[in-house]
Amino acid sequence: MSQPEQLPPDDEAQRSGEAPKFNLEVAGENAQEAVQKLKKSVQYWVDRGRYNKVRIKRGGKAVLPDIPVGALVAFEAATFFWTGLLRAALVNVVGRVFFEVELINEADEHYKKGVEHFLAGEMREAEDLLDRALKIDERHAKAHLQMGVLRKVQGKTEEAKLHFARVLELAPSTDPAREAEVHLKKL
Repeated sequence: MSQPEQLPPDDEAQRSGEAPKFNLEVAGENAQEAVQKLKKSVQYWVDRGRYNKVRIKRGGKAVLPDIPVGALVAFEAATFFWTGLLRAALVNVVGRVFFEVELINEADEHYKKGVEHFLAGEMREAEDLLDRALKIDERHAKAHLQMGVLRKVQGKTEEAKLHFARVLELAPSTDPAREAEVHLKKL
C-alpha cells in the first residue's frame, strides 16, 4: 500500500511516541470519498502502529465520539453505525472544511494514570495500570520506562533492566531512551 499524501512522516511519529495527526479536507458532496480516504489513512497507520481509536476534530473539539479503528477499517456499507455518524457529520458541511484526524492509543490513558499513582506513592495501583498499558500495547516505550523505574524502586533490578533495555530497543534516540540509559548505568 502506498503512503497517502496527507500523512506525516511515519518514522518521526512512531519514534516520538506521539499519535499521528493529519488533516482531512471535505467538501459537502464528497463525504463518501472522504470516508474512504480516512479509512485508507487509518489502515496505513494501524498496519504500522498501536492505535485503536480515531478521533475527528474541528476547531480543536471532537465532532463525534472516538471511533474504534476496527469499525472504521471494517466499513464497507453505509448501514454501519459509526460510519453512518461520520458520513452524516461530513455531509453536513457547507463548502470546504478541514477536519483534524488523530489516532488514539488506549494504553496512553493507563500509562498516564499509572504515572500519577506512582508519583502519589501508590505503587500497587501504578503497577496495575502500567501492566494494563503494556497488555494493550507491548511496544509502549514510556510505559516500559516507568515500569523499569517502578521495578528499580521495588528492588527488582533484573526486571528493571529488562524494561529499560526494551525502551532502548523500541525508541532509540528519544528522551525515554536517554533516560533508560541513565537508569541502566546506575544499576
